[in-house]
Amino acid sequence: MIVDDRKRGLAFSLGGMGSASTNFYNAAYGRQGWADVAAQVRDRWQAGDRDGAAALVTDDMVLATTLIGTEEMVRARLRVWADAGVDTVRLYPAGDDLDARLTTLARAIALVRAL
Repeated sequence: MIVDDRKRGLAFSLGGMGSASTNFYNAAYGRQGWADVAAQVRDRWQAGDRDGAAALVTDDMVLATTLIGTEEMVRARLRVWADAGVDTVRLYPAGDDLDARLTTLARAIALVRAL
């Protein structure tokens, strides 16, 4: 499942980016209501328990902060972000090859423009 695949990358962002005391991603997830989980992920990641850190990342953490799922799910997430004042989105389009990634990117751009 795509959500499960994203958990290890999110665990790296929460635990491996920055330092033990300064991590933008960890702080941002903390402000969004996941402070306890984000801190636990950071602690496990920095202790070398990568699998344990990834296991702590919840589906909700991934789905609320990543544009994955059906087009309707992506539209809904984009609306929430726009309503919250987000005006910049970094995209990492999915796909097994360049053509697939470009197709995904084109569709994502269309969804953003449709807002």
